[in-house]
This record gives sequence, C-alpha cells and structure tokens, in this order.
Amino acid sequence: MSNYYPIYLDIENKPILIVGGGMVALRKVETLLNYGALVRIVSPRIIPELQDMVNKEQCEWIPKEYATEDIQDSLLIFSCTEKEEINAQVALDARSNNISINVVDDPDKCSFIVPSILTRGDLTIAVSTAGSSPIVARQIRQELEGFYGDEMRLYLELLKLWRKEAKQYLSLEKRTQFLNKITDGEVLNYLKQGQHDKAKEVIENCFRSLLD
Repeated sequence: MSNYYPIYLDIENKPILIVGGGMVALRKVETLLNYGALVRIVSPRIIPELQDMVNKEQCEWIPKEYATEDIQDSLLIFSCTEKEEINAQVALDARSNNISINVVDDPDKCSFIVPSILTRGDLTIAVSTAGSSPIVARQIRQELEGFYGDEMRLYLELLKLWRKEAKQYLSLEKRTQFLNKITDGEVLNYLKQGQHDKAKEVIENCFRSLLD
C-alpha cells in the first residue's frame, strides 16, 4: 500500500517554486499556471518557451543558481534539474522547512508525487502508482480518456446548475428524489448521443413534477 495520501489542493494565487529551466520545468510550469499558481523559477538559464512566459509576465524568473533562501514562503517546490547534488539540496532544504517537495524521477526524495491527470470540466481523475511506474499511470489515464468524453463536462455543468435550483425550491426528501433521478444514467446517455436538448428536457420535467 502506498504511503502517499491522495488530496486535491487549491493552489490558486499560491507561491510555488520551480528549480530548473528545461523541458521538465516547462511542463510543470504550464500545468501549475492552468491552476492559477504564482510560479517562480530559479535557474541560471531557461529554455525559450519559459522565457516567453516570463516575458508575458505569466511567471517570475530569478536567473541564478539555487540557494537555500530561495524556498522563501513557497507552498510547494518542484526540483527539475539534472544535477543530483542540487536536487538533493533542494529536497533537504524543503524538508527542513516543512515544505512539500517533488523531485522529478526520484520518489525517494519526494514528500509528494504528481499523478497522471484526466480532466473533463469539473471532473478530475488522478491516477498514481506511487512512483512505481509513471508510464503505467499514464496508460491507465489514457484508457479513462476513452471512457469519459466531453459529455462529462456538459453533464456536470447541468448537475451543478440544477442542484442549486433543487436546493432553493425542493424539500430535502424531494431534492434527494430529484438528484437520484437525474443521475440514473438517462441524462448522461442522451448527452453521449449528442441529444443535449433531450437531456435538458428530462431534467426539467423531473424538476417540475416535484415542485410543491
């Protein structure tokens, strides 16, 4: 059994440190920016793609070798260098200051690992092998991508909207009936078939039938 506790973390407007300026760092920065993080890069050099992000003020770059004081108030740290001694120092500094650290391709130095992620709107499925095989995690995610299409994004958008309506206008008992009915598979099947209007009609009819 893995020792890692799975958790979804809000990183919007939170400071996150990336040590390294290569392709691995680029992938981390791109993902973190998608979740609204405040990304700071420490590296003597960065690749052109990262430089472009810095120029656009999407993230901050400090052009220097890593030093312990660079961890500052970081919520998370990613060490993405190819230098073992730097990765080891970053990991030591992070642990000494109780900051969660991920050292790419070195689970023994990590206090957290990054899963392979599938997103469909509000649906997020994270797959992890606890560092045993990132390739297997990616393969499982790809299988799930074929199972959960864009209809899940539409489905959850509808459920979020109508859940608010149900909370406002239906009693607890009827709200439970309503939510059970619209998640019994019929609405989702219509969405899979591209019949969006029919899916909405099923929800609306169910809602009207339960109004006091």
